[in-house]
Amino acid sequence: MLSDNEHIEGLFPEAAQSWDLNRLYTDLQAASGKEIKPFEKACLRGLLCRYRPGQLAFKLAWTSGALRVELNKGLYRSLEAIAGQPLNTLRWEKVPEWLEAKGYKAQRQNLHDTAVNSSPNSQANVADWGEAPNIQTFYGRTEELAKLEQWIVRDRCHLLAICGMGGIGKTALAVKMVENIQSNFDCLIWRSLRGAQPTAQLISDLLQFLNHSQKTGVSISDLLEILRQKRCLIVLDDFEATLQDGELVGAYRQGCELYAELLQRVGAERHQSSLILIGREQPKEISMNQGEDQPIRYYKVNGLQRQGAFELLRARGFTGSENGLEALVQQYRGNPSALRIVAGTIQELFNGNVSEFLKQTALALGDVLRTLLYQQFERLSKLEKDVLYWLAIKHRPVSLATLRSQMNLQASGSELIDALESLRWRSLIEKITEQDEVMFLLEPVVLKYVNRKFVDEVSKEITAIALQQNLKALNLLQSHVLVEDLAPDSIRAMQIRLILKPIKDKLNKAINQNNIELESLRESLASHQPSPPPEGTNYTEVNLALIGLCW
Repeated sequence: MLSDNEHIEGLFPEAAQSWDLNRLYTDLQAASGKEIKPFEKACLRGLLCRYRPGQLAFKLAWTSGALRVELNKGLYRSLEAIAGQPLNTLRWEKVPEWLEAKGYKAQRQNLHDTAVNSSPNSQANVADWGEAPNIQTFYGRTEELAKLEQWIVRDRCHLLAICGMGGIGKTALAVKMVENIQSNFDCLIWRSLRGAQPTAQLISDLLQFLNHSQKTGVSISDLLEILRQKRCLIVLDDFEATLQDGELVGAYRQGCELYAELLQRVGAERHQSSLILIGREQPKEISMNQGEDQPIRYYKVNGLQRQGAFELLRARGFTGSENGLEALVQQYRGNPSALRIVAGTIQELFNGNVSEFLKQTALALGDVLRTLLYQQFERLSKLEKDVLYWLAIKHRPVSLATLRSQMNLQASGSELIDALESLRWRSLIEKITEQDEVMFLLEPVVLKYVNRKFVDEVSKEITAIALQQNLKALNLLQSHVLVEDLAPDSIRAMQIRLILKPIKDKLNKAINQNNIELESLRESLASHQPSPPPEGTNYTEVNLALIGLCW
């Protein structure tokens, strides 16, 4: 296991690829007159990569409030000093802009050895790997690599989207594929869009590299002209950062709207280059036009197959012959991030005994995977979150008709279909067919996270109701049932254990801590009847009865 300091020092290493960190650390230390602490260095790197303070706190396992206090006392004031800004004017999103203006941005250099060669088919003439990670180990995915390489090299695909949920291995797959095919291109450039880089800024960056810093325009048309002249390979990682939070897939952030035109034109116009997108969400420009007979393709990355998963586990101390290893891989659907996390847990807490671990009732997610799922969940629209909550409650495949009948919908049926399609584009739900009917479900890792999120949100809601002694906080308790009356007994037992019991436990804790009289609370709630929803079913009364707050 890493020590706390090792963990902190390992956070946000990508900042070193674009910023002169050593000079920054030295100048900050000089400005403050004292040594910059490891957590401050980590926060600085995170801010330069455009992580929000709340995300930094999560990564550091601090509370958000405590971290803000520490940053306001130290790092923020030092940053204002070296940036020449007035005291107490710093906003976290301004840090990269201020420091770039002061010359702390490192000049981009080729991070991999490349040969300048006149023959485009012998080796890439120029390459800038940007923020691409250095993948030391790679397991399985032989068929996937072959397919993707065929699409780019033989089929000369113009536009390829490689998508999948967080932690599934999208970027690693893309790095390996690009390493294998880069000799087929004159130019290779890799960029991360994690900071939601405006389209114009990206186009300028690409043209500066692809045109060898010669004077050129900064429009999409100028870029297309270069893509016609040369065989270029452009990789854009973290593409979901350009898309708007809180809406269905497809809407772009302010300043990123021209990415839609970029994708449309790269996919449709004549040229000899390829653009690869990597992200958790499939852009609508891809979904609407992709096909095996088109120059626009989409590939969804799933978990590792058996061989690759076993290779990963063997690298973490397993022999491959342990009882329960097959079941372990299936339980986590071959998710490489999840398998890495759980492998460490099994080795440390169960002495490598997989069968003993599998007797436990809960999946282990780990902080890294929870962070990835949190980031993806927070991007969803309210309707998408409601759908995920229902699928987690159901704990089994659900048809569209069942969802529509049981959800307290204030949206039309077509909006529900749009939400389901959006969740599929985000790689958060799976679709299967049972008896000629399409059914939707969550894979175990996502199910675990969404179930916990639902319990946490309902617990906050019911605690607020108990403290306020009225029903003004009603939300999920009104729109989602906690335990289904007509579900199979095994499902009802699971809903009681995984949903109802944790919520009741947290309510009882709040009642005891605040010396609330239960009978008085029941009487008070009985006199506050909730307003019925505009349409659909109201689950308030049955849920309060299950929790024990009404009879």
